[in-house]
Amino acid sequence: SPRRDDVIMNEFRIPRIQSKKMLTIVVVVLLCNVIIASSQVAVATFNNANGVIGGTVTFTTVTSGLQVNVLLSGLSGNLSHPWHVHVYQLNSSFGYPLVCDTAGLHFDPFYANISSTDYTSRCLANKSLCEAGDLAGKFGVIPANGTDGNGDFSASYVDTTGTLLVSDCVGRSVVIHNIFTGSPGSHRECANVYAGAHSVVDEGETKCYHLNDMTSPPQ
Repeated sequence: SPRRDDVIMNEFRIPRIQSKKMLTIVVVVLLCNVIIASSQVAVATFNNANGVIGGTVTFTTVTSGLQVNVLLSGLSGNLSHPWHVHVYQLNSSFGYPLVCDTAGLHFDPFYANISSTDYTSRCLANKSLCEAGDLAGKFGVIPANGTDGNGDFSASYVDTTGTLLVSDCVGRSVVIHNIFTGSPGSHRECANVYAGAHSVVDEGETKCYHLNDMTSPPQ
C-alpha cells in the first residue's frame, strides 16, 4: 500500500471566532503538508577524509518520486563503482576503511532476494523488483573515472518505484564500491545519510516541520 512520510506540527488553538478564520487556518495546515511533502531532503557527504573521494549524494522528495543527485570528485581506478543505501549508520569507533564494514547489508525491506541467480535480470526489467537501496541496479554504476575521465561525476536520477523514500534513507549510509587506493585492489567509500534542509511555513502560530529534520522544532 502507498506510504507517506510522517510530519509533525506544533500545537495551535482555534478560537471561537468566525468560520472564515477557521477555514484560513485549515488551509494553512494543508498547505504546510504539501510543502513538506515536496521538499524533504537528506544528504550523504563524502569529505575526502582519507584523500580518496569527496562530494554528496542528495535525496529529495519530488512529485514523481525520489530524486537522487550525485556530485562526486576523486574517482579513480579501472573498475566501475556500484553504489547502494545500506541498512546502518557507520560506527565511527572503527578506523578507516573498516568503518564501512559497519554499514551492514543493502537496504532491502521488501526482500528482493539478491542471492537469486535471476536478480540482475529481474532488476533490469522492472526497477520495483530491485532492492530498495540498490542505486546501481536502479540507475546504473558510477563510471570508473567519473563522467569526464578526471574523477568527477555528476548525475541526477528519479526513482519512481516508491520503494525508497527520504525517510528510509535518513539514519542509514551510502556505500560506493571499487574505489582505487593507488595500490592493487579496491575498497569501499561510505558516508552517513542525515536529514537536510527543512521547510517552515509560519502563519501566526502555525508552523510545520519535517519530522526527520530535527529532534524538536526550532523556536
